[in-house]
Amino acid sequence: MPDFPTVGPSAADAAVRADTLLCADRQFGDSAAIDQRNLARFRLGLAMLARKDGTDAPALRTTAARTDERLRPLLYDPVLRHCFEDDILRLENGTLDRGALGAHLAGLPVTDASSTGPCERLTRPHRRAWPGLGDAWILTEPAPRGTADGKLGARLMELYRGALADSRAPGPVAPTDAARATLREGAELLVALMPETGASVLRHVSMVGFARRESREGPLQSMSGGDPLPSSLLLAPERCATPWLAAESLLHEGSHLKLFDALRTGSVVRNATEQVPIPWRTGSWTVIRVFVALHFYVHLLVLRAAAATAGAAVRRRFGPPPPAEALDEPTPGTPAARQGRYRTGAERARYLAGRVLSLPDEALTENGHRLARLLLTTLRLVDADAPPPRDRPAAAGPRPGPVGPGGTLQRVTPVDACALPALGQLLVSTAGSARMHWLNSRAWTVYSLCDGRDLDSLYAAYARAAGLSAGSAEAGRHVSDSVRHLVASGLVTHAH
Repeated sequence: MPDFPTVGPSAADAAVRADTLLCADRQFGDSAAIDQRNLARFRLGLAMLARKDGTDAPALRTTAARTDERLRPLLYDPVLRHCFEDDILRLENGTLDRGALGAHLAGLPVTDASSTGPCERLTRPHRRAWPGLGDAWILTEPAPRGTADGKLGARLMELYRGALADSRAPGPVAPTDAARATLREGAELLVALMPETGASVLRHVSMVGFARRESREGPLQSMSGGDPLPSSLLLAPERCATPWLAAESLLHEGSHLKLFDALRTGSVVRNATEQVPIPWRTGSWTVIRVFVALHFYVHLLVLRAAAATAGAAVRRRFGPPPPAEALDEPTPGTPAARQGRYRTGAERARYLAGRVLSLPDEALTENGHRLARLLLTTLRLVDADAPPPRDRPAAAGPRPGPVGPGGTLQRVTPVDACALPALGQLLVSTAGSARMHWLNSRAWTVYSLCDGRDLDSLYAAYARAAGLSAGSAEAGRHVSDSVRHLVASGLVTHAH
């Protein structure tokens, strides 16, 4: 974990340091690391689905064997990613027979070595959203060639309308040349203001669609796909009226997509149903939704700090920044609407930060504490009135039962695994399981040593491998904690 700064630099320095900090953490900030973990999860998931899906197992295994460069366009294709997540969920729930992902993959050319995804190849004309800054493409009505393409295109439009919550919605709006130019300028402005964060969030966007939708909350401004339309964002054409509007929308939705990808490989809360009251909205939000909102508001405040200190060259090229932020209004009848509060990003970020700080230690996982510290420390760099982060150890949570001193420890076989040595992580699943398990470097080392030896031998071998004193309390704690979780997860057996 990076060493988070606590001093208050000048406004310009604060924006630069906040931009750097948002991309420093290997779990939640570093897009390359997030990408590596998701590719590993995709590769292992394909192998798990192939165990269950006899019909399409060859296509699933062939795809799993692709290089990262050839696998990435498939993982971040909106339809294939949606199929993958849905199939994995059904596999975990024991309801999967034949998966939708395998059926689509079986229809792809076996020798396909394209750097574009299957849905992208259906678009006519084919246009990149921000050439030179990333591979995102602009959605148009699909123009399929052949039966397999037709099914893929039809599913893409189903997901598009599902994301809009309107099965009768018209197809995507064809952007004007001016709108496309402003979209590209918005991406360039975002990277100019926040070089590291801008490039990072754009990396998580595969598809950009233009759409119109009316709802009780008003007309659509922008939205990110998430589960309904993965790796995608939708914009009202009016959001491309100026580069500044486009840049804010790209940061808003791109940061959501980045966090979505990060959360796929590391949970942050222990109780997914715990609720937090939100004074500018009716009802309450789950803790994970609080994190998602805080994550966005922190990014927004860093963008505005960078805009406020932007140099003359930026202003000459893109025009002056908007004079004031334009957040959505509090819902009528809420405490915020009655009291005239929580109408700025800073007010909302402070409130959400305070709610995160008030959570009991055991409410968050180790990753949850990590994300909270990252967001609260970044927030303090651009808002001196925000509550400061505090050091608190992550609660261990429910501990698996103890492992007795006798007997031997043996890895369960066969397994499918993906090793990420540069990140110190191993992703593994046993043939009899429908779940993936992430092992950190300590657990990975202990796991590798569970080759039939007893616990005492394991303590000594781990101490040597970790460079710790034999019999040290630290080595004993690492081994005991790792063994308990390995046995509880079914990766290791303890035979007496």
